[in-house]
Amino acid sequence: MRAGEGAAWDELLRATGRGHLLQSSAWATVKQQSGWAARRFLLEDGDRRAGVAQVLLKALPLGLTLAYAARGPLVAAADLPEALRAIGAALAAERCAGLLADPEVPPSPELVAALERSGARPAGVFVQPRRTLLIDLTRSAEELLGAMRKKTRQYIHKAEREGVITEETRDLGRFLAVLTRVAARDRFGLHDRSYFERLLAAFGDAIHLTMSRVGSEDDGALLAVHLGDRAWELYGGWSGAHGESRPFYLLKWRSLMAMKQRGVVRYDMWGLSENQGDDLAGVENFKLGFGGEVATWIGAFDRPVIAPLYPLWRIAGRRRLAAAAR
Repeated sequence: MRAGEGAAWDELLRATGRGHLLQSSAWATVKQQSGWAARRFLLEDGDRRAGVAQVLLKALPLGLTLAYAARGPLVAAADLPEALRAIGAALAAERCAGLLADPEVPPSPELVAALERSGARPAGVFVQPRRTLLIDLTRSAEELLGAMRKKTRQYIHKAEREGVITEETRDLGRFLAVLTRVAARDRFGLHDRSYFERLLAAFGDAIHLTMSRVGSEDDGALLAVHLGDRAWELYGGWSGAHGESRPFYLLKWRSLMAMKQRGVVRYDMWGLSENQGDDLAGVENFKLGFGGEVATWIGAFDRPVIAPLYPLWRIAGRRRLAAAAR
């Protein structure tokens, strides 16, 4: 059944205990500016509420509609096959060829088999990372430092001794100046300023832009979002300046501590490498220095919605979705 809008939806989200920023009304607002529309569902099994799902739809030429449940549906693993079937049935009126979903549930042969029996298949593409690093912020600062690699802990203290300054800001110009340098060096695409303006407007005080600097020169930037008792890093990087002072180590540490003070219990560093030696391998090594737990999710699955259109989805639709939904 269809669910509520805005704040009412976010209350339902929190009630699941599985909330994710990509399932929030604020995220739907951000994506609306690039042509996505949200459909929201309560998922029920008899008298039991199984969970919720926000699905983003985008219309394409020739009547093909893309559907993506980003980090959803928010259900237990055992309920996932039936949840995808129910959502697919509800989307049939939208002229939707297929549904892509990448929920945060761990992989298992039993779940994969159940999904395949229900008509879902591994998508072969992914939008969100399948692996990430989760930091448990219920531990004390001393415990968190003790769980880190020795070098990471040493570099944090070195940055403190050398006077690296960290601060929160709402100055997008400063933030993007650093991130632009990082993107040019590491050769990755970066959203334009208007995208980040939409993020700040949609998430409000839940967005935290944190900068590091040595003297008067900004050298690190980090954007995190916290919702309820969870936080996620979305964007960040080190410019390459003042490497001897290790500013980005302190910036990460201060972000963790700031989220802990706000009541966050799980901090998601958002993404580790997919394969050994890929572009994220160096970033992964840096992140793993902070301790935490490596979480692996099942990855993206898709299923037909309107069967005659599904071959078009398999050939081109889902890859276009993967590119457009980021």
